[in-house]
Amino acid sequence: MPNNILISGYPGIGKTTLINKIIKRLNCKIGGFYTSEKREKGKRTGFYIKDFSGNQMVMAEVNFKSRYRVGKYGVNVKAFEKIGIPALKKANETSDLIVVDEIGKMEMFCSNFCKILEEIFDSPKPLLATIKKVDCKLTTKLKARDDVKIFELRIDNRDEMIYSIIDRLSLIL
Repeated sequence: MPNNILISGYPGIGKTTLINKIIKRLNCKIGGFYTSEKREKGKRTGFYIKDFSGNQMVMAEVNFKSRYRVGKYGVNVKAFEKIGIPALKKANETSDLIVVDEIGKMEMFCSNFCKILEEIFDSPKPLLATIKKVDCKLTTKLKARDDVKIFELRIDNRDEMIYSIIDRLSLIL
């Protein structure tokens, strides 16, 4: 049975919200990282990367000067080096479940993140991750693995998807 669970879907469909709902219902040691919006005056101005120990950094921001850009956001690759990678290494050593929110364009700018991601996928530990819908070389490779189960999140299945994923996790945790 595949132990790598991927939640795929278009931006804004609710992948991060779903991950957060699932995490709150689980009773196991969770490690890895998740993202959240940075908002100012009611508008999204960027994104944070956060680990499960409370560490966080801005990973992308409208006014961030960087050669790496996704849309209007400058990407802070150092945030992945300082928060994401250590969180994944620690999770692979000490957690029951590894969470990666998300495997997307911003994260792909960090080559060390891509390397550790493949190690995480090869690990016997269960993985719960969100992944971008539109593929690149790495996400195509990850989605095609035999040890991956993909759940595609859509507007018409958002409410019941949580139960399908929790049922799957209960079989592998």
